[in-house]
Amino acid sequence: MKKVLYLGGFELPDKNAAAQRVISNGKLLRMMGYEVTYVGISKDIANAPSEVEGFASYPISYPNNTIQWICQITNYISSEKLLDYQPDYVILYNFPAIASLKVLRTCHKRGIKVIHDLTEWEQTEGYFPRDIIKRLDTALRMRYCMKEMDGVIAISRFLYNIYKDEVSTILMPPTVDLSHKKWNRDREISSNCPVTLVYAGSPGSGVKDRLDLLINATKDRKNMLLCIIGLTEDQYADSFHTSHIHYNNIVFKGRLSHPDAVREVCNADFQMLIRDKNRKNEAGFPTKLVESMACGTPVIATIFSNIMDYVHNGENGFIIDNNQTIDAVLDKVAGMNADDIVRMKRNCIDIKVFDYHYYKSEFEKLFV
Repeated sequence: MKKVLYLGGFELPDKNAAAQRVISNGKLLRMMGYEVTYVGISKDIANAPSEVEGFASYPISYPNNTIQWICQITNYISSEKLLDYQPDYVILYNFPAIASLKVLRTCHKRGIKVIHDLTEWEQTEGYFPRDIIKRLDTALRMRYCMKEMDGVIAISRFLYNIYKDEVSTILMPPTVDLSHKKWNRDREISSNCPVTLVYAGSPGSGVKDRLDLLINATKDRKNMLLCIIGLTEDQYADSFHTSHIHYNNIVFKGRLSHPDAVREVCNADFQMLIRDKNRKNEAGFPTKLVESMACGTPVIATIFSNIMDYVHNGENGFIIDNNQTIDAVLDKVAGMNADDIVRMKRNCIDIKVFDYHYYKSEFEKLFV
C-alpha cells in the first residue's frame, strides 16, 4: 500500500476549516487505496488525538512566540523525520515557502512526489517584522514554490487558472462526507417562524466576513431572527469598533464546538455569507458554503471566488450583487412562504458535488 504524508497548519479533528478539508481528502485517498498520515498542529498538544477517523495523527505544537513561528515556517519537519514515515507522496497544506523548498529537495532526491493543497492567497498588511516576513513568504510560495510542485490541488477557479498551465493542477472545492450523521440530512425538512438566519465563522474584523453589514441589514426586521456563532457580542464590538448592541432579533452564541455549530446551521433557514471582493476572498472558497449545503440550508451570499458555479439564485440560495442588494434579498426572503423555503432546502440536499467521492477521477490525475 502506498503512503501519503499530509503536512500543514490544520488542527485535527475539527478545530479549523483546514481540518475539515484534509480529512475529506484523506478519506478519498484511503478509498483509492492509500495509507494517509497527518502531521498538523495543535494548541493543546498534551490532549491532541493520535488517531482521527482511522488516520494516524502526529501533530506538532502551535508556535507560542515569534522565534518558534520563524522556526516552524523555515523548518516544519526535519528531513530525517519526514523520511521516517516512508511516504510515496507528501501533501503540503498552504505550506510556508522555505519549509516547502526543503521538503521538495528532500523528496525529489528520493523520487517522492510533492503535491500542494492550496486554499488561499494571504494578504498581510502592516510593517512589523512579522508582517514583512509573511508577505515575503507568501510571494515566494505563490510565485515560485507552486511551480516546483509535482501537482497542485486548487480550492478555487482563481487559483486553478493561475497554475494550470505551469504545473499539473486540479480544481477541488472543500468537500465533506455527506454520509456523516452530523449533517442530519434525513431529518424532516421544515422552516422557522420567524425566518432564522445564521452566521457561523470567524469574521476577521470585516477583512473576511462583513458581519457589520449583515447586522445593519437585519437589526430592524422583527420578522427575522439572526443567530451569530463564532464570537460574542463583546468580541463583535471590539473587532468592528462599535458600541454594544442589544437587538431582540439578534443572538450571539459565541464559539461553539464544530458539531454544535453544524446543528445550528441545520436548524436555520438560511446561512449568511457576506464578503467583499478582493484577492484573498477570490483565491479562497468558503467551507461554510459547503457545510451549509450539506446541512440542506440555502445561503445568501455576495459574489466572490467561484461560488456562482454552485449557488443558483432562487433555487438553492440567493445572490447579492449590483442588481439585488442585501435589503432586497431579505425583503424577498421575508415574503416567502414555508413551502418555498422547504423547496430550496431540498434543492440543497440534492447537491452531491461537494461529496469527496465526486473527485476520485480528479485525484487520479495526481495520485497514480
